[in-house]
This record gives sequence, structure tokens and C-alpha cells, in this order.
Amino acid sequence: MNRREFCQSALVSASVLSTWSARAQTVTQARTAVVAVVPLGSFPSALLAEIEAGLRAELGATVVAQGPYALPGSAFYAPRRRYRADRLLDFLRPRVAAPANRALGVTEVDISATAHGVYDWGVLGLGDIAGTACVISTYRCRRNAPSEAQVHFRMVTTCIHEVGHTLGLEHCPDPRCLMTDARGSVLTVDRTTGHLCASCRRRLGLAPLQSSR
Repeated sequence: MNRREFCQSALVSASVLSTWSARAQTVTQARTAVVAVVPLGSFPSALLAEIEAGLRAELGATVVAQGPYALPGSAFYAPRRRYRADRLLDFLRPRVAAPANRALGVTEVDISATAHGVYDWGVLGLGDIAGTACVISTYRCRRNAPSEAQVHFRMVTTCIHEVGHTLGLEHCPDPRCLMTDARGSVLTVDRTTGHLCASCRRRLGLAPLQSSR
């Protein structure tokens, strides 16, 4: 059974490196990742468990719980009454502590970043490429979702996408790969398989998928 069957993002990431050889040096083997999943504010426990299971299944990563933490006031952007994703990353980075080597912040509030020439652009998630932190919100995953299960599919897929960025993966040209560039539409996430393509899996040192899940 694939994840879409049981859990029936505008993804924004840090800027890419300039050459393939430079990119290759930044990629981390997925199985060395220890990801702390960090709720920021209230967050549904069932979805949290699904995110943790998705990271383990897709990346073979070790997942640990951390937090929850209150949303930092320093990240609140009063003119739009939402939280700046870049400031949430600033909050998360110094809180990455052994055994974790990455932090995935998850929240239900609206988040934004500077993108597409706009200072405050609403996003599903933001992640450091080859860095230590990323943050994802359910807020835009809920837009026009036909079911709660589809919200979960979007959220789990987006979480894996942003953790993939922290491992060094950039956007993938394969539109079915979960690392594809959403180009401002959550519907792009819906059109993916919810899995990494063979090329992205190979870059992370992962074996090809043997069968659909």
C-alpha cells in the first residue's frame, strides 16, 4: 500500500549551488540523518506520528522527538499576522542537539518567506540546502484539500522534501519525484508519487524502491 492510499507544498528552499560537482560534495547519506521533529505550537499527534513514519520509511533516517516549543515572538510578522519561516529556522538551528543532526519544525500557523520578488510570500515550507534546519506548516496543505487524508499526504511529502534539502538535494526535474519544484502550487505536490525518484535515491545512497508502498 502506498502512502497516498492511507493518508489520501509552494515549496521554497534556499538557493542552489552553481555546479554539479559542488552539489555532489554537499549531499549527505540519508541513513546518517538523525532528524528531530519539533512541534512549534500545538500540533496534532496523529499527523506527527505519520510524519515520523514517513521519514523513516522514505529516507531510512533515525527520527527523534523534541519539544514542543512555543512559537517565538521574534518570528511573528505583524503586518500579515503570520510567522517568518527564515526566523523560525534561526530559532531551530541552535536547538539541534545530539543525537539529532537536523531539526524539522512543524506548525499549524501560516508561514512566509521572501520569494518571487515578494518580501512576504506565503509558503508551505522552507529548508536549508545542506544545512541543519527546515520548517513546514499545515496551513497551506489544507487549501482546497478534498479530504483530511490528502492534507496528510501533502504534509508528509513536504516534510520529506524539506529534509531532502537539508541532506543536499535540490529540486528534481522529474515531476513525479517528491523533490520537484512546486512552483507556487500545492497541486504540484498532489501530482507526485510521494516518493523520491531513482536518481534522488541514488544520490542519497538509498536502494531503489522495490515495489510501490
